[in-house]
Amino acid sequence: MPRTITKAAPDRLAAVLAAVLGTDWTLPTVPEWPAVFTSETADRDLTCYPDWKNGRIIFELSPAGAASGDFDRRLFAKYTPDLTGHDHIHAWLADGDLAAVADALAVILERLIELPLPERVPLADPLQTERERLAEQARELAANASYFAAGLIWSQPVGDDAQRLATLAQGLAHTATRVDELRGHKNPRR
Repeated sequence: MPRTITKAAPDRLAAVLAAVLGTDWTLPTVPEWPAVFTSETADRDLTCYPDWKNGRIIFELSPAGAASGDFDRRLFAKYTPDLTGHDHIHAWLADGDLAAVADALAVILERLIELPLPERVPLADPLQTERERLAEQARELAANASYFAAGLIWSQPVGDDAQRLATLAQGLAHTATRVDELRGHKNPRR
């Protein structure tokens, strides 16, 4: 069954989340996934995006403007809506009753935002940590690539999957460059 993905879905969810978060949080400037809300007061970013494979919404709380080195300082929460009457999460985001789940989202977000972010822990071996992160990113990229391939085989829209792959590949390239730098390679091979 083909997926219908609309550009309106990020705007619809952003409007509901803006009402939940209040005026301390700035709305995303671009209506696309992932949607990023920023609180200058709390110095935090709240990122949300649909998890198509599992039919849920992922929320990620991090320090504002977090760099890849702050990966261990992120907190996650997930919300799985009732998709009855919808083929997938994108259809629910595009035309489901998002206002009906505002209270549930409020509870999830309030609990997430109240939690303190983990403290930065000095790493004993930065190369090992980056290599582990690189391996995890490679696994995630491979898993998403299989869903992309399935979408191609089943003639489903694959534009959003391709964008997700590009984002993952960009993160993988950044981490790989960092691993090369830690290994002492000044000009990594291309």
